[in-house]
Parts: sequence; C-alpha cells; structure tokens
Amino acid sequence: MEIRELHREIEKDWPKHLEATRRLLRIPSVSMTGEGIQQSADLVEDMVADLGAKHGQFRAGKQSHPLVHGYLDVGAEKTALIYGMYDVQPVGDPGLWDYPPFGATIVNRKPFGKVLINRGVANSKAALAGNLLAVKTMLKNDALPMNLHFLLEGEEEIGGYSLPKWVNKNKAKLSKADAAFTFDYGEDSSGTAQIALGAKGCVYFDLIAEGAARGGPTAELHSSYAVVVESPVWRLVHALSTMVDENQEPAVDGIWDKVQNPSKEDFALIKELAKRFDPSTYLKEMNASKFKCEGSKEEIIRKYVFEPSINIDGLVAGYQEDGTKTVLPPRAMAKVDIRTVPNMTIEDTKKKVMDHLRRRGFTDIEMRHYVDYPWSKVPIQEPVSQACIETLRFHGKDPEIWPMMAGSAPMYLFDQVLKVPWGSVGLGHGGNAHSANEYAVVDGMKEFEKSVVTVFWKFIEISNRKERRR
Repeated sequence: MEIRELHREIEKDWPKHLEATRRLLRIPSVSMTGEGIQQSADLVEDMVADLGAKHGQFRAGKQSHPLVHGYLDVGAEKTALIYGMYDVQPVGDPGLWDYPPFGATIVNRKPFGKVLINRGVANSKAALAGNLLAVKTMLKNDALPMNLHFLLEGEEEIGGYSLPKWVNKNKAKLSKADAAFTFDYGEDSSGTAQIALGAKGCVYFDLIAEGAARGGPTAELHSSYAVVVESPVWRLVHALSTMVDENQEPAVDGIWDKVQNPSKEDFALIKELAKRFDPSTYLKEMNASKFKCEGSKEEIIRKYVFEPSINIDGLVAGYQEDGTKTVLPPRAMAKVDIRTVPNMTIEDTKKKVMDHLRRRGFTDIEMRHYVDYPWSKVPIQEPVSQACIETLRFHGKDPEIWPMMAGSAPMYLFDQVLKVPWGSVGLGHGGNAHSANEYAVVDGMKEFEKSVVTVFWKFIEISNRKERRR
C-alpha cells in the first residue's frame, strides 16, 4: 500500500480519530499533582493494547507515575522505539481560560479555522494519541513497516523517574532498535515546519535560605524586627544576583568552561536558518516584544541554540496574597533551571553553582535536587534525521532544520544511553503550551497523523537505500 493511500485512510477515519483524541484529552493528567494520572495511563495502555501489542505499566517507586510500555512485533526487519508523554502542566488560574481546561472544546479562531482548546493538546498529549491512531491505521491496512517499542511516560513535565529506570533495566533489548521517534506538532503559526536534531539539557534545583542558619527567624516575625534581624529573603536574593551579570548572562564561576563551539555542520545550518529567520514571528510565538540581546540573525540563533541560560522559575517567601501583611519570613526558596549545551554535564554544573556561592560566603544556601536531563544531539546524516527531513518535503514543506532545540526532553536516553539515533517530526500547529487557552489547529492534527505514517516509510526507504550503497 502506498503512503498516500494510507493518508486517505486517515481522512476516512478522521472523525473517529478526533473523538478518540478528545476522550484522552478530557482526562486530567497533571504530573505535578497526580490528578488523573492513573486514569490517563490506563486509557493510554488500552490504546496500546488495542494495537495488539504486549503491554504493561511500570513505576520506579510508590511516588512515581506509571510508564506505559508495549511491544508490537509485526515480523519486520527494522525496529523503532516510540517515545511519548501523557502528562501535562497544571492548569494555573482557571479564570484565564476562555473554555474548560479539560473540556476538549472545538471553536473557530482566526486565522486557523477550527482549533481544539485543552491543557496538553499542544504539549504533547494529543500528539501521543495521534501517533497511536496513525499506527492503528497502518496496522489495519497491513502496512506497518517496523516493529515498535512504546515508551509513553507520565512524568516528562516533572523530570522522569520511571522512564530512565525502565530504559536501563531493559537496555539490552531496547538498544537493538534501529531508530527512535518522538512526535510533536512542528509547524509555527505561519505554517513553517521545523525539525530539531538535538535538545539542550536541563538542570533543575531549588536554592533555599533558612533564617535559622544564620541566627535569623525560625518562625514568621513582625517586619519591624527587620531592622535588627537578618532576612533570609534578602540573603537569597543577593545570592541569586551573583549568578548572572547585568545582562542576565550566566556568571557562575567556570560555567562557560565546557561550552563547546558549534561544529562546521552546525554553523552551516545556522547560516541557512538565518536566511529565513523572522524575528517578529518568533517574538510573537513567544509572547514577547524584543530580544534581550543584540546582534545579527546568525548571532541570535547561535546564542539561542548553543549557549547556556540560568533562569529563575519561581520565588517563594512570606506573604503572597492581595493586600498587606508586614512580616519577616523565616525561609525563602528559588526554583532555578540551567539549560545546558554540549559538553556541559549535570554534576559539574551543580558543583559549579555551589562552589560559586561558597566562594562568596553563601555557605548557608542549600540546594535541593530533582531529576535532570542531559543534552542530546544526533548528526544530520543519520537515516532517522534524513527521514524526518524528507517527510516534511514529501508533504510540500521546506523545513527549517535546527541543530538543537532550546527546550529539553529525555532524548539522551536514546542516543547516549541506548546508542540509538532519534528523530522528531510532525505536521500541525499548536500554541500556548504551559499557558491558558492551550490550543491545536484541528486540520493540523489530522495532517500530523499523516506525517507519522510518512516518516515510518521514509525511514525504511532511506535505510534500505543506505544499505544498498554499502
């Protein structure tokens, strides 16, 4: 069966596929709170079981969320790993949503036409559903060209616990795969398709200042005592301010030491990206009006992709409600993430932060750790990379090829732990991820399923072509 025939099958079954996706989206699956996680995992496992795959759930521990895993053997020569996530970010302020956050509401919205509004529709629960439904279409038509291992996690938004443990536990089996795929909506609001060949790492931690550590308050005090009692909040703010310079560039001692310059291949991709780079479009996508840095388009892209950043995700201390309450808090906490690039490492980055603070006398500041992601990168020459590129061209797109994405994901498990090259691709557009009124364009969701079919077949075609040339 030809690729376009499979696309027509998706067209025919699209109303059913859309409703199946909406059914999954309506189940909350907030990994931060655990709301709806088990129910969502059960439905995802049902969808994997419906494909005829061996299936199950795995938890790294009592406090972790289940990884839905499965293996589908169709007797093919090639095998792929399929990564996806069913967890989502918290809703935030419900008052900022125009429609129920888990209502899977379809509305008309210019300039896109019909869009589906729901937490997780853009990042990335709907793409998971579309992936499984595209596989179902291929199976139904006896046209699935690869055996598949499914690794579908419920902890991506909080740093995975179950996924890395399962991968390492099953390393011998999983490392035999020929490629790994992750799928997402890859078009921006103007319809430009993008591919990333890598991902930055993410080191996430809390920095905590306790008043008691320096003789300060052990409980909330009246703020009049601030004239004679030290505030842990000011203590933490001063510590944080040493970690960046006046331009908010990383200033932790030695943090730039291991940052690797882009390769010739990377510079070539940056040069091509700069020809098409429209700053106004990117700023609009980010809901910002200007970049904090100056320079040419090439310089901005290089910085965005290949430089580390230090970000304060949140500050927690004292009174936070409307109105006034004059207090001296006993404790302050900052939630911080550092985006890492080749060849930075997680442990070295954390050590540099703490050494930096100690040298400046902040020996009382404590660090609380979370699960971190190392950076990841796959060469453009890999068949899986070429399959992603050719897929978008097959669908009439001239893709932007990014050497890395500035965001982070657990792709290191594939290219670094399993030594299996991975690729990420997908038609369709979604927006407002992690924000209110998260959306995806309905027509794009349908085209996304088609692109899943295409990349599977393109990978087989390119792999066979490469093997014939040997």
